This record gives sequence, structure tokens and C-alpha cells, in this order.
Amino acid sequence: MLAHALCLRSRGVKLTSAELRAQTPMAGRLSFNQSAYQGRDERGLWVCTLMPTRGEYGWSVELFDARVLRIEPRGILVGGVEDIWLRKKRTSYTQVLWAWPVGGEGVRTPPPGSTLESMKFIEQLAELV
Repeated sequence: MLAHALCLRSRGVKLTSAELRAQTPMAGRLSFNQSAYQGRDERGLWVCTLMPTRGEYGWSVELFDARVLRIEPRGILVGGVEDIWLRKKRTSYTQVLWAWPVGGEGVRTPPPGSTLESMKFIEQLAELV
């Protein structure tokens, strides 16, 4: 899915609210894929990547042993392990990614044949869930 995202940690340390507000959200395609190594590399079965769009290459964020921590109407919270490479040395840090869809809520169009009362009923049901 096309998403905006913020990293909530830097090298394993939680960012303060002021640091989070100062960040510019990354944009790209958020995806979950099974690891090519099927967990044999001790990095978990799932990899979450945020791939940039529009001609850029590489990935903005790559989380190994990825898992969805929370799903909310505003977005999702994904946790995992991020690797930082310095020459041939890999250092792994815990990372949490807050992602929300591009375009926010979007425009809600009523389905064909619906009435105003049915749309209100559907909105009330959505509030209960």
C-alpha cells in the first residue's frame, strides 16, 4: 500500500515528541514479504520494507522479524529489527514504524442505490467497531 511513515526510534532509542515532530514523513510502498531465507538466518520469517517511489532506488526502511503491533483507524504500528551497516560490520537495533495511508481518509462515495439513512446506519456501525 502507498503510505507515509515515521520511524519512532533512532539506533534503538525512543525519539522524544519534539524529535518526532521535527521529522519529515517518508513516502513509499509499504509491504510485508516472507524472508527469502525462511527464517534460517535467525532474522525471522517476515520482512517489512518501505520502498520509495518515483525513480528512487533501494529502500527507505527494512525491518526484519517484522510484526504488526497495532492497527488503528489512523494507521498501523509495525515493529522489527533494523540493521545498520558500517563497512562489513552489521549492528541490529529495535525499530518501530508508524505508517498511515497516502491521502488519509479519502473521499467516501455512497454505493449505488443507497439512501441517506443507510449511510448514517453504516457510519453508526463503524463507530461501534
